[in-house]
Amino acid sequence: MKNLWIVIVFSSMVLSSCGGSEGGSANETSTSDFQTKLSNTSWVKECSAYNKFPSDDLKDAWNVKIKLSIDSSLNSTYRTEYFHPNDTKCNSMMFDALDISKFDIRGKVISEESIDANGLNEIFNYNSGNRDLPPNYTLIYIDSEKLYFGQKSAKNSGKTLETRHSSISLDNYFRKVIK
Repeated sequence: MKNLWIVIVFSSMVLSSCGGSEGGSANETSTSDFQTKLSNTSWVKECSAYNKFPSDDLKDAWNVKIKLSIDSSLNSTYRTEYFHPNDTKCNSMMFDALDISKFDIRGKVISEESIDANGLNEIFNYNSGNRDLPPNYTLIYIDSEKLYFGQKSAKNSGKTLETRHSSISLDNYFRKVIK
């Protein structure tokens, strides 16, 4: 009987240690898989309304088309083309801007909509408008050939780790460019 008790205790220890390490590596593997899925991709957000200063009374100050490229090191380049507010088909570009950032994928986060997304810390390195862009603490999610980012909410501005975006708009996405 004494040997049976030792076998049960030892088996429990082995099972719990295996389960603990497996969970940790599974999260690391899923983050690594997501990074692989994201690297060396190109995305486009077709003509959509954009208000550079949401607090202004102007509802839609511009229409924009955004092209996003992500390299193997997860460096991202956004090229935003700006169109007159009346140009809802984005036919005649007025000017464009370039933003370059680094994506740092931070593991799984469940959004308010119960979407299994990843945390994203985005650090901006360059922009053509010489604006000082703060880091963006958001969510990132891929569903087939659509790429989604988190969105601001009353509590979650995305300005700090503690206020990381917690919501994703499924109406606002980039479509994958197939080469």
